[in-house]
Amino acid sequence: MPLTRDETRGTGLAVAVDLVNTWDELEAEPDLIEGLADIRFWLDWHGLHTAAKRLRSRDVDRVRALRARFEDVFDAKDESEAVDLLNELALEHGTPPQLERANGEWRLRTWPDEREGLPAAAAYATAGLLEALRDLGWERFGRCAGTPCRCAFVDRSRNRTRRYCCTLCADRVAQAHYRARKKARPAP
Repeated sequence: MPLTRDETRGTGLAVAVDLVNTWDELEAEPDLIEGLADIRFWLDWHGLHTAAKRLRSRDVDRVRALRARFEDVFDAKDESEAVDLLNELALEHGTPPQLERANGEWRLRTWPDEREGLPAAAAYATAGLLEALRDLGWERFGRCAGTPCRCAFVDRSRNRTRRYCCTLCADRVAQAHYRARKKARPAP
């Protein structure tokens, strides 16, 4: 299961992107959520330990359904559609905004307490995507250009040129292009 390893780990944005990326076309069995243990691992990875403990086997299908809804955001035809989809998720899972201390600073919390389990994780991830859309813009939301990979990413690079979900896919495509060029060259 590909999981965020950079400074965004534990953010709502990373929770959402990592959930979308539990469907990986490069795998023989693309659904990387085999059961409850995988979902708990995903949430624990991002520090949502209480939410992870609250989940039960019946939540597996609900998590897969949430993944499909986040996929729809990345596959939206335009910014307005993406915003509508995220606002719908926020209405379903969010709570009235509250200020709370986090790492010594104030933050606006719009998700339920982690003891709520999946609704808390869903709202936290939704808030992360909404903030990324507001701060970075819709054009930064993407899908990997390394066919057949369909992993999602949010481009946080300075030059706004990210095309691949990870260096593995970028290297895989570069190697394929190199082999094609080498094969096309006439023999000496």
